[in-house]
Amino acid sequence: MSQFNKRVRALMEEKGLSQKELSKLSGVSEPSLCRYLRGDIEPRLDIVHNVARVLGVAESYLVGLSDKYVPEDAKNEIKRLIARNRHVLTKQDKSDIIAILYGDGDDD
Repeated sequence: MSQFNKRVRALMEEKGLSQKELSKLSGVSEPSLCRYLRGDIEPRLDIVHNVARVLGVAESYLVGLSDKYVPEDAKNEIKRLIARNRHVLTKQDKSDIIAILYGDGDDD
């Protein structure tokens, strides 16, 4: 999970969040969050989940399993759009959209 501290720091900066604010919103103590952000220790899965929820990104992105930064709220909106248009989208259209969302697509 060596990407965790780098990605959390970048997202905090992007969203204008301080460590204190992220700590409060995620329920992670400030001293623990500080150690995670320095890279001294690796966070447990529940910590990753809480921080990802607050930052609005996938857990897999925070821990470096995916390089796709698609906010969770955007994914949810796209899923709703797919569901509403399921009768006009082909199976291939749906597969392509899901591949792009989850980083398996060739959209670069």
